[in-house]
Amino acid sequence: MPSSPFAHVCLLVKDLDQAVADWTRILSVLDPEQLREPIVKYDDFSGGADQGMRWATFVANHGSEIQLIQPAPGTPLGARLEKFGEHVHHLCFTTPDVPGAMAQLAEKGLELASGGQTYQDEGMPWQRWGWVSHKSAHGVLLEIASPYESRGDGKWHSAVASAPAPPDKA
Repeated sequence: MPSSPFAHVCLLVKDLDQAVADWTRILSVLDPEQLREPIVKYDDFSGGADQGMRWATFVANHGSEIQLIQPAPGTPLGARLEKFGEHVHHLCFTTPDVPGAMAQLAEKGLELASGGQTYQDEGMPWQRWGWVSHKSAHGVLLEIASPYESRGDGKWHSAVASAPAPPDKA
């Protein structure tokens, strides 16, 4: 699990295998710690309009991670990649209370994407996430997600038990 609530930077890429190879070379020089654990990789996202995307994340137990997504053709993310090319897609922050954080962000006047809806992955039922619109974050889409961790098996697991408690609202 990343060492802070700022979990990862996600890049939209055309060729996941090439992007993993390129970022492996980059990280071997700039942050070799992210190469110590197996990459977390999913070859077929199972839900929503972007079903079929492939993604991989370099694990960083000491800081923010690099995540790479290759969308499937004919999906909303695939159309975005075709229109804009490879680019930063989002920044991810984690919290043990995704719906509560989304409500607080809305109360503070931030525009939430998809009407503030939170999502759940069929393959990771513990994982929840939602989106803060790029319009409220100076052009950057923000993902708000449940804390996650790697256990060295190339998959994500819930880290809610080890996550810090939410701040007192007093």
